[in-house]
Amino acid sequence: MYSAHDTSINSRFSVAIVGGGFSGATLAAHLLQLAGPSLSIVLIERAPFRARGIAYATQESRHLLNVPASNMSAFADDPQHFLSWARSNFDSGVQNGDFLSRRLYGQYVESVLDTAISRRRGEFQWRHGEVVGLRTQTGTTELVLRNGDKILAAAVVLALGNFPPADLRLPGKAAHSERYLSDPWSPVAPEKTPVDGEVLLVGSGLTSVDTLLTLRARGFRGRIHMLSRHGLLPQSHLPDSGYSTFKNFASSGTAIGLLRVVRAQVREAELRGEGWRSAVDSLRTATQGIWQTLPRIEQERFLRHLRAYWEVHRHRVAPEIGKVLKHQLLGGQLRVHAGRIVEYRENTNNVLVTFNERHRGTRRQMTVDLVVNCTGPVSDIRKANTRMLGDCLRQGLVRPDALSLGIDSAHDGAVINANGIASECLYTVGPLRKGNLWETIAVPEIRAQVADLASMLVNKHRSRQNFTTLMTETVRYV
Repeated sequence: MYSAHDTSINSRFSVAIVGGGFSGATLAAHLLQLAGPSLSIVLIERAPFRARGIAYATQESRHLLNVPASNMSAFADDPQHFLSWARSNFDSGVQNGDFLSRRLYGQYVESVLDTAISRRRGEFQWRHGEVVGLRTQTGTTELVLRNGDKILAAAVVLALGNFPPADLRLPGKAAHSERYLSDPWSPVAPEKTPVDGEVLLVGSGLTSVDTLLTLRARGFRGRIHMLSRHGLLPQSHLPDSGYSTFKNFASSGTAIGLLRVVRAQVREAELRGEGWRSAVDSLRTATQGIWQTLPRIEQERFLRHLRAYWEVHRHRVAPEIGKVLKHQLLGGQLRVHAGRIVEYRENTNNVLVTFNERHRGTRRQMTVDLVVNCTGPVSDIRKANTRMLGDCLRQGLVRPDALSLGIDSAHDGAVINANGIASECLYTVGPLRKGNLWETIAVPEIRAQVADLASMLVNKHRSRQNFTTLMTETVRYV
């Protein structure tokens, strides 16, 4: 059905996609749907699994989607696609508002890609490998793989998804600590999980919630602490909550002005009996436009003062997970702290963590058996542990966006280089566009980007084909 691996040197493709998670896999699917016979695509992924990425590679059934099934289609023009697939392949009784497992969703994304491959008109290859460098040439880009293979492509798309968290620099922590886990998704995580005692999760967002569920699934019976700067847990979705239309998103052009507008919308929603969740969700379609109209200083002010509050209200957990968190809090199995770690002291038996409480300003200590970095994906590409991006930064092919939230890009996803020039052959999609779009990490936003990018890439390919045909005919009759 497709070529899983081809060790040839200097293979040539129309489009090379680096990253085989949701963004990369669905982009390939969209391209294959639009492609003619002359379009060739290669999808390169360093992980051993296809069409998963970090989020959907989990095998833990307790890890649920944070968006109801009715809004998780891979295709914006077919909103019921995932729902129909789930009813046919999982449970015929799945409802619009159900929050299904991320593992199941990974199977769906793989199915989307496989279906597109089986119906393809163009050429498609899947390559398991790691791209470690790019070399741009006139009209083409050379991708260098870790094993020495080289691939040529007219267009390259960086669909790298989310990176692992940046290592925590805690005062007193050694470079190699036996009781510290820098990445909760690391393969060694199960080996470090204790059965009893106390565990500290640094962070209290969605990554910490996932880690709590994983620890419980692995049999950890002890107490879990979450420590973050604000000490805020993600809010929970409510079953069958309403969804309004955001009526007025014209703010004063400031972060505080935007806050006032959102609060006014919340008050209106509550008067209608819909609640704040409806107001926050209604803002979703306007968020990118609002973000782009804010001056940079106001974007920075939002990130500094409002981001934590926005995140826990905007990116909520499934109702079932909300109940688990509430139960663990009430039972004392989970404690949430607001503060900042000022000392990490590890010995043979445990770790003594000292932190300053945010609200009281007092210094507290806790003794735990394991510390897990749950601060979430690193967004500054200069800190991402990837050889390819490091190589691209050194060459000036890419640059961080002004807020260091990802790669600087133009409105169509074209990567902007160190000189401020948009590339004609290098693009990005998904979370890496966060600095420019802000709302770009969830399926509904990424699928729209993917559809637009696929259409543009196919049109550019046709233009190149037409130009080549024209030049060939011209030469023939000269």
